[in-house]
Amino acid sequence: MASKGTAYLLWLFWLIGFAGVHRFYSGKPVSGVIWLFTWGLFGFGQLVDLALIPGMVDEKNLKYLALRGSNPTPNNVQTVVVNLGGQVSGQIPGQISFPDTASLQPQQLPQIAPNPQSDMVTILKLAQNKGGSISLVDAVIETGKPAPEIRNLLESLCNDGLMEIGNHESTGAVIYRLV
Repeated sequence: MASKGTAYLLWLFWLIGFAGVHRFYSGKPVSGVIWLFTWGLFGFGQLVDLALIPGMVDEKNLKYLALRGSNPTPNNVQTVVVNLGGQVSGQIPGQISFPDTASLQPQQLPQIAPNPQSDMVTILKLAQNKGGSISLVDAVIETGKPAPEIRNLLESLCNDGLMEIGNHESTGAVIYRLV
C-alpha cells in the first residue's frame, strides 16, 4: 500500500532533477515519464501535484485493494436478513440468531387471480360434453363465476370464432354453439 508521506518525499526529487518520481510511485508511469523529461511540466505540474498527490495515492491503494479482493471500506458491515414466517430480523455482525418458533405466525398465501384461459377451456369442454351447445346458466354453474363475467367470456369466444350465438329451437333461449 502506498503512503502519502512517501509520495511527498519523492516529490522533492524534482529539486535534484528527477521530477515525476512521485508519479511512478503513485502508479502513473506515463505521466511520470512526461514529468521526468519536462522537469515536471516546467515546474507548474510539480506545483499542481502538491494538491493531487493524496488523490493519486488513494486511487492506487483502491486499485490495489480491488485487485486483491479486499474490501476498500473496512467500516462496511455486512448484514444478513432472514425472513421466516413473515418476520424480518437483522443480524449483529458475527452473531447468528433465529426467531423463536413459538413466535412464528402462519403466513397467508396470496390469493391468485383465476386464469381466464382456464375458464375458456372449461366452457369449451362443457360445450363439447353437452353436444356442442350450452346456455349462459350452464357456463355460470360450471365455472362458479358471475353471469356478466361469463357473458363477456362467451362473447369473446364468439369473436374469436370458437363459438357462435343462436337460439334454442323449441324454447328460443339464447345458446352458444361450438363452431
